Amino acid sequence: MNIGNIDILGDQEETLGTAADLSEEIVVDVQAAESLGSRVKIEFETSRGICTGYYTANDLGHEELEMEPESIVTLTTLFPAYYGTYINSLNRDWVDIDLSEKYDDGRHSGGRHSGAPEYKIFNRILEFGSVE
Repeated sequence: MNIGNIDILGDQEETLGTAADLSEEIVVDVQAAESLGSRVKIEFETSRGICTGYYTANDLGHEELEMEPESIVTLTTLFPAYYGTYINSLNRDWVDIDLSEKYDDGRHSGGRHSGAPEYKIFNRILEFGSVE
């Protein structure tokens, strides 16, 4: 049976761009779904389970998450210096874990990692159209 040539890329080759282009598209899509003041539920997975938090969309782009109590327990178990959780302002598909001290990720010999732990958001639900 001869199928012939298969066009794997199809029309995608015309829409592919740089990583910067793709991240811009993601940010625009996320912001279009949220309006200022809307309450959003997010979920992300850690090695100790799912964490759930909420934020209110604002124009500052650096929303702090109000974490559920079980999620705070999970995060403080993973990171004893846990101080808070924020939506990453540059890539809104990720959350940043804020620690009161530098994060030791084990990849550096005795040193500290200069950044904060990050987790990819796998679920984002717009709960209310607007919080008044």
